[in-house]
Amino acid sequence: MLEIGTTTLVTDPGRPSKPVLAGRFLRSEFRSGLRRLSSLLGSRTLHDAVPDDWAVPDSALAVRAIEHASAQCPEFMVRHCFRSYCFGAILAARDKLRLDREAFFVAAMLHDLGLSDAHADDPGSFEWVGAHLARRFCLEAEETEASATTIHNAIALHTSLGIADRCQPEIALLHFGTGMDLFGMRLEDMPRDALKAVLARFPRAEFKAEFSPCLVHQAQTKPDSQIAGAVGIGIVDQIKEWLAD
Repeated sequence: MLEIGTTTLVTDPGRPSKPVLAGRFLRSEFRSGLRRLSSLLGSRTLHDAVPDDWAVPDSALAVRAIEHASAQCPEFMVRHCFRSYCFGAILAARDKLRLDREAFFVAAMLHDLGLSDAHADDPGSFEWVGAHLARRFCLEAEETEASATTIHNAIALHTSLGIADRCQPEIALLHFGTGMDLFGMRLEDMPRDALKAVLARFPRAEFKAEFSPCLVHQAQTKPDSQIAGAVGIGIVDQIKEWLAD
């Protein structure tokens, strides 16, 4: 696991080159293949997940995060944030990972602030813009520097294929949770009853049609941003219409 210190703030990575993106993709696919092979061989155990594992925290900070995301982001994006949290929390239970649920929830709820109308045109990659805004939100709520930094880094790295999945749970699971909602990443590890429950509570509806223009806008207006490289190799086309048929 790649451990990022609690005082280290991830900086804006900018647009990676195509060879770098290709290398990250291959490393991520290799690790994904190893997980699937381990499951088939019986050397990897997936544990049960129960509704309490992905219950929405009711702390004051969590409630404020919901209110802040709802005020800044459109409804389809807020539902995506909720689903990303639920999917990540379920995977944590399946893998028996210790997770700071509150920090993870806040990171999930605020991870797309950089795509909101108020901040979509702020300078920098949207991931880093959102990370900066979320960190400021946490510090204004008198959270610790360590917690604010974890949330910042989880958001800053959530699209970093081949990097985030090697980091501590709060970072890796935001990557997997958002990736599952967009592309079906690790969908094979998701119990069908849990998937149906999450989608019933937070419907995807026309998510691909609603979310894709946000990424395209970032690529067009910020050609040097991190997501511009991914859009350039066709990642928007990979967003799933549905997760369950």
